Amino acid sequence: MSVRRAQPLTLSVPLVGLTNRPARRSGVTFVAGDCQVSKDGGPFVNTTNLPVEIGTSGRYALTLTAEEMDAAWVHVKIEKDGIIDPVDLVLGTAGNPTGAVVSDAGNGANTFKTDLPETANDHWKDCLVLFTSGALAGQVKKVTGYNGTTRFVTVNNPFTGIPTAGDRFVLINL
Repeated sequence: MSVRRAQPLTLSVPLVGLTNRPARRSGVTFVAGDCQVSKDGGPFVNTTNLPVEIGTSGRYALTLTAEEMDAAWVHVKIEKDGIIDPVDLVLGTAGNPTGAVVSDAGNGANTFKTDLPETANDHWKDCLVLFTSGALAGQVKKVTGYNGTTRFVTVNNPFTGIPTAGDRFVLINL
């Protein structure tokens, strides 16, 4: 099933400088052409928005517009002189299972109840979970466990907050 996302998406990405790996590179100024997006394998075009640093952390937020996200999958690349590792992300939902967070007192930043139908434990282990809506939209973590009885997903590192009931996500099988 292909899920098309007709809403903006903000990504947070770290940038690493050439001279002090693995330290983050703060103070990068972007210009047109440094950040591009390809929709469904089409040609790369400049993004509408440019990445903006979050504080002085060396992490940058890039907001893709609803038009840029109106595809089964998008490929985002950020390349800038002075950055050792260019950002190269593929965000897609075509053919990947999707789900939603279910309200539960046990929900936390690294474990949450879902509406996934699978009953086998660890069915989704080693997949990536990408939130596509809510306050965590754009955040990705690796699944380290799935309880087929309770439908709880556990991830390797906590999200920046607790997912809210109804928040949508896609599972990407590696």
